[in-house]
Amino acid sequence: MYAPQPLVDFGDGLNLKSKADAVGPGEAIDLMNVIFTDRGAVQQRAGYNDLNGTELTNRPLSLEAFYTASGTKQVLAGCDTRLEALSTAGAVVASATGKTTAGIHDFCRFGQPNSEYAYVGNGIDILSRWDGATWTTVAGSPKAGALCVTPTSNRMVATRYTTTTGGPAATTSSPSHVYFSGAGTPEVWGATDYVQLTPGDGEKIQACIAWREYVFVFKESKFFVFTGEGTTSTGAAVFNYRIVDTGVGLVAPRAVSATENGVYFASRNGVYITTGGEPAKLSSPIDPIFLGGGRIINKNSVLDHAKIADLAMGNWRDQIFLSYSTGGSYNERTLVFDTNDGWWSLWNVPANSLATFRRSNVEELVFGYATGTRTVGYYNDSLTNDDGAAISSHWRGGYQDFGILENKKVRQQKAWGSGVVSCAVSADYETGTGNSTVFDFSDASATTWSGSTWGGGTWARPAALNVGHRRIALRGTVFSTYFANGTLNQDWSVHRLEHHIASPRQPTVKKTELSS
Repeated sequence: MYAPQPLVDFGDGLNLKSKADAVGPGEAIDLMNVIFTDRGAVQQRAGYNDLNGTELTNRPLSLEAFYTASGTKQVLAGCDTRLEALSTAGAVVASATGKTTAGIHDFCRFGQPNSEYAYVGNGIDILSRWDGATWTTVAGSPKAGALCVTPTSNRMVATRYTTTTGGPAATTSSPSHVYFSGAGTPEVWGATDYVQLTPGDGEKIQACIAWREYVFVFKESKFFVFTGEGTTSTGAAVFNYRIVDTGVGLVAPRAVSATENGVYFASRNGVYITTGGEPAKLSSPIDPIFLGGGRIINKNSVLDHAKIADLAMGNWRDQIFLSYSTGGSYNERTLVFDTNDGWWSLWNVPANSLATFRRSNVEELVFGYATGTRTVGYYNDSLTNDDGAAISSHWRGGYQDFGILENKKVRQQKAWGSGVVSCAVSADYETGTGNSTVFDFSDASATTWSGSTWGGGTWARPAALNVGHRRIALRGTVFSTYFANGTLNQDWSVHRLEHHIASPRQPTVKKTELSS
């Protein structure tokens, strides 16, 4: 006899902060390249491929989508000394060369009647402008590296300067300057339309971003929320703002992203969200990645703070992506945070820039490869490999005692899922994963949820999910479950697992009949 111990929810994500036996049943102490459904199943992530087959001259360090009312769809790429405009097929439409090296470009879309422009700055050169066909430079513009537009007054915001003469028409600039263009005129800059944000504090402005009616300007340990404008008695513009100084700011120019929920950004000690007030930390469960220490099985996933300026953030489908380096010369890890369900995952996608782009009719996540070919990649649900390479994925749960404190025997596991995945179980805090057994949930003859049609199948049988068994007995006090796969073009998901615990033996009682 046995007692089944069900695990029906794998969807609580990565927890590196709690002890291995204190994490919840649905949390993982180690994972790679998995996502979670809104009903708590764990599954291997989809793959990515190259947007452009021909390599670019330089590696794309920043990306932005560009759309026109006529239907043109392009990706703009900042590639160090070059700017590239790419078609939906990844072909180069036009290039701008001669930009100063080591500049990270930022993009800003500006709307005016009968004009559709994107402006680009790198903090060193004057701004460039793209109109869908041609790159031009904007004479007299600021040499700004961070750009956005005020939502209410339609002024361009230009900041993040690396020179002392980077203001409009080579006027004064500093790491604390923020310049504003005229209302509705992105190429007209007033001599007094600027503010300096806490100059002399030893920090420099990292980025600016618009959200709802606000503009956020980030320094390294604080940020500023611009709330609107007024005028002086002489008619000069006054730019109203408040300081949010909690010791938390933006650590890298590309590590900020705005969604309908708020503005997400990466600080030195984690990922935060703000809607204009004090920021709320979201990354506490994965603190060891940012802070070191703690209990983390995969030491190779700890952020290298010497490369923290290379952090890159993007958002897609209610998820935040943050790419970082663990000590090499490029970003080789990407954290994923689900803004609806609150889980964290970790991928090995090497990205140094992220954006969303509609190649066809739906948005996809696109990224600049941080290593390998100098191309742009795109993530797509239909792909089962990473540009031809197998996706190596795994999920490992914490050590559970199933509510039985004493030593016990796990006789077998029964699971429901799809695809093919190996399963292993380890006992009593072993660092190894244990002996594995393959769960082959596939059934070529069955009608499944992932099939093209229901064909001749019935609603009762075959089932939408298939069942697998693992019959390797293991004795211990606490147990950790592990799923893994690394086979090319082979995906998997697990929706439910049961550990079958052997029932304790009862002592034999000898009965004696009494004679009358």
